[in-house]
Amino acid sequence: MSLATRVRLCLKDLYQQDIVEMIERETRRYELDSIEHPDHPDFPRAYQILWDAFGPQGEMEPEHAIRRFLLDDAFEPLPSGTFIRYFVLVAKDREGNLRGVRDGSVTYNPAWAPDLCTVYLSHIFMLPEARGTVLTYWLRIAPVELAVEYLYQLQQRELVKLPLPDQPSKYFGVHLNLAAEMEYFSPDDRLSLQRILFYGRGGFDVIDPRHFPYRQPDFRDPAVIEKTGNQPVPFMLLLRRMGRERQARLPIEEASTTMRLLYDEFACFCTPELLQNSLDVVQQRLEERRVKGKTDVALLPLPTMPANLHRLKRLFRYDIYRRYYPDAPGTEAYLERIRERIAATPRWFDEEVASLATELSKTSRYVYGSRDKQYEVEAIPALPAQSDEATTAEGDAEHDDALQPAEPSAKSAGNPSARAQPAGAAEEKRG
Repeated sequence: MSLATRVRLCLKDLYQQDIVEMIERETRRYELDSIEHPDHPDFPRAYQILWDAFGPQGEMEPEHAIRRFLLDDAFEPLPSGTFIRYFVLVAKDREGNLRGVRDGSVTYNPAWAPDLCTVYLSHIFMLPEARGTVLTYWLRIAPVELAVEYLYQLQQRELVKLPLPDQPSKYFGVHLNLAAEMEYFSPDDRLSLQRILFYGRGGFDVIDPRHFPYRQPDFRDPAVIEKTGNQPVPFMLLLRRMGRERQARLPIEEASTTMRLLYDEFACFCTPELLQNSLDVVQQRLEERRVKGKTDVALLPLPTMPANLHRLKRLFRYDIYRRYYPDAPGTEAYLERIRERIAATPRWFDEEVASLATELSKTSRYVYGSRDKQYEVEAIPALPAQSDEATTAEGDAEHDDALQPAEPSAKSAGNPSARAQPAGAAEEKRG
C-alpha cells in the first residue's frame, strides 16, 4: 500500500487568468527590450555574446553589418519588394545583467504572398544563469509581437494592404511563420538533440530535405571566402506555422516564398552570386515536384519525448548528407568519421538513440494537456505528458522496435478517423 501518490496537473483545469498570472510571475524577474539603434549601451555586449557563440563557425555577420541592419530603414523595401525589419532582443535581470540575446528579421513581400509573413529567428544565446528558465521560451515567441507591430506600421503608412487590417488577433489575415535553422541530428552531438527537443516542443517541424535541401549561407568575411571558397552549411529549416501547427503538409508556393524571403534577408550582407546556387537548388527541387503534379511537401515532426525519438532517424545527419547534399564542402570529415563508426557497429545509430530515450525517460512529467487523450487510470501517474504518432505522412522509414512508442498514438486514440485520411492530404493533422 502506498502512503502517498503524486498528483498530476491537467492544463485544461487552469482558468485563462491563472495562466496569465503564472507567466507574469515567472517573467517578472526579467526585462525584455528591443534594441532599436546600435548606440544603445547594451548593443556591444549583446553582439559580442552572439559573435562568441556563432562567429567562429562562420554563422554570424560581422559587427559592422549588424550595426547597418539596425540603421536601415525598415519601411523602405528592397528592389524585390521585400520589407525587412531586423531586431536584437536583450533580456536582463532585475540587477541589469544580460541573461539572453536573440536576433532575427521580420520579412514580408506583399507582391509574392500578401498573406505570408516569415520571421527569421537567426541566433539565440542564453547565459548560464538563465538557462532552463521561462526566459528561453519568451525569447522564442517575443518576435511574434514585433512582427504584428511591424505589419501594423506598414499598413498605417499605407505601404501595404493587409487582408484583415482591423483584426490584429488574426495577424491581420496574414499567415505568420517562424523560421529557424539547425544542424541535422547526429548521436555524437548531444547538444543537437537538446535544440531539436526545444523546438519540437515549441511546435516546429522540418521541411522535408528530400525536396528542400536547405543551406545556411557562408557568413564569413568575403575576403576569407574568396581564398577558401564558398562553404554554405547543410542545415534543416524549421517552421512553426502559427495557428497551423497541426498541418503536416506545406504548399509548394509557401515553401518557395519562404526560401525567397530568407535569401532576400541574407542578400543584405552576403554576395548575391554566392547565394544564387543554394537558392536555385531548392527552387529547382520544388519545381520538379510541381511538374509531377504535387502541390505540397512534407513537414517532418520533431521529437518531443522519449517515445517518439524514432523521428530522429529521418534527420540523421550522415544519411541526409549522403542523400541530399552530395559533395557539400565541409562534410567530408564528418562522413568519414561516422562511416567508420557504422562499419564497426552497424546498429550504432539505433543503440545510441535507444540510450538517449532511456536517459530522457528518467525525467518524470506530471503536467498533461487533455484527459480525452491521456486519462488512463492504470497508468497514473506514470503516463507521459504527451503521446505522438510513430510515423509521418510521406515516405517514413522503418524504425527500430526499441524506439517505438510504448503507448498507443494520442492522435489515433482521440480521433479514430485520423489514420483513414490520405497520406498527401494538405490538411492532415498531427497529435
